Amino acid sequence: MDSVRKQLRKLPPGAVIKVLRKVFAYPAPAARMILNDITRPRKSHKPWIHKVAWNNAWSGCWIGEHVNKLDDIALKRRIDQADIIFFNVHGGGFRLGTCTMYMDTYIRWITFLKKKYNLNALIMSIDYRLAPEYKYPSPVEDVVKAYEHLVQTIGVEPERVVVTGDSAGASLLLEMLFLTHDPSMFEIVTDDPEEEDIGGPMINELPRPAGAVFVSPLVTDETTSESWRVNVKYDYISQNTAKVIKRDYFEKTTNEPDGPTEASPILGIAKLQTGFHAFLPEQVLMYVGNKEVLRDDALDLAEKAEQDGVQWESIVEDCVHDWFCVREVVKDKALLDRADTVFADFCYRTVVAPREGRAVDELSARRASEGLEAVPEGNEEVEEYDDSSSEEFHEALSTTDTELEAAVLKKLEDQLPTARSSTLTVYV
Repeated sequence: MDSVRKQLRKLPPGAVIKVLRKVFAYPAPAARMILNDITRPRKSHKPWIHKVAWNNAWSGCWIGEHVNKLDDIALKRRIDQADIIFFNVHGGGFRLGTCTMYMDTYIRWITFLKKKYNLNALIMSIDYRLAPEYKYPSPVEDVVKAYEHLVQTIGVEPERVVVTGDSAGASLLLEMLFLTHDPSMFEIVTDDPEEEDIGGPMINELPRPAGAVFVSPLVTDETTSESWRVNVKYDYISQNTAKVIKRDYFEKTTNEPDGPTEASPILGIAKLQTGFHAFLPEQVLMYVGNKEVLRDDALDLAEKAEQDGVQWESIVEDCVHDWFCVREVVKDKALLDRADTVFADFCYRTVVAPREGRAVDELSARRASEGLEAVPEGNEEVEEYDDSSSEEFHEALSTTDTELEAAVLKKLEDQLPTARSSTLTVYV
């Protein structure tokens, strides 16, 4: 599989999208095995990773410079001294992914903040139970427990915390924030019989973090928006992917194989018209792709939250799903540099500036001159992407006969017999 990893890094973005579309269409065990091998941390990543085994609170890792060999006391000292703690939840359609799947991106966040603002950052990256072995609400419970551990057990001040999540990870964060801002509003259901015996899990009201960064958030299970119609030919998220996610993640309400499934409260968040200010942080940054199928639903949510008083900034670029984390799908690397600058500025003004009482209006002014596209407010429509670049993009996706891409796809197919017979090891 190492040869596949090396070849994938040589593929152009259009070919990477083709491969991802193929992988996401596989059954969960096969897709998981392939994706985990492709995204497995490289040797250069190891010093940045301090693994945490399931301890009845959370499972995942701390990510930071030279954290791999820290003992508990030294790690706690680093946590206490960090300027910013990122509470990170990975994506993968609730079925795939690990806490270390975007190591290059995570390391870039940390090093860029150090270089630009001399800020020390750590990432608490969460693993959660995956579907179809564990359906809703198991992953939500894992994220709630982990956040509770961060702010209550470890005692990290919420003013230093920025929650980050991509795709389904952003969905889990939204639900965690929604459930914990006022648990008395909800009837909590659990898959743990011991918790049911005592009247349900004790989910406490938890403080809001300083800010949130959502990357291509999944906010509804509906696939009827205009972006679903026009962007499915570009994106690696397909109607089939959406169908598989619903089938694997939610319990069926009937015994029919294709019968309806129970809806998650968070995948109905797009239907809310108000109340966002009550459970969201005051500062939110969102990255979304102009060529992704989830674009319109995410932007609709952003507009309603902004009207409700949330300071929500959306960055839209001519890219597909999850481009800010899955950087292999981006052709223009200068675009990523600009996006990282926005990220660093957001973290500074959200966490550091309030403590120091500094004015940060100039950051927004400078950002406007750097070519990033901010989403218009009100009822204005998102500007259409350039037709010529769209044709070039579509042509890249249609070109499937290159030797390198064919070799990668063939090697992935060769993994399927093993992957289909493999089992998933999860914590309980």
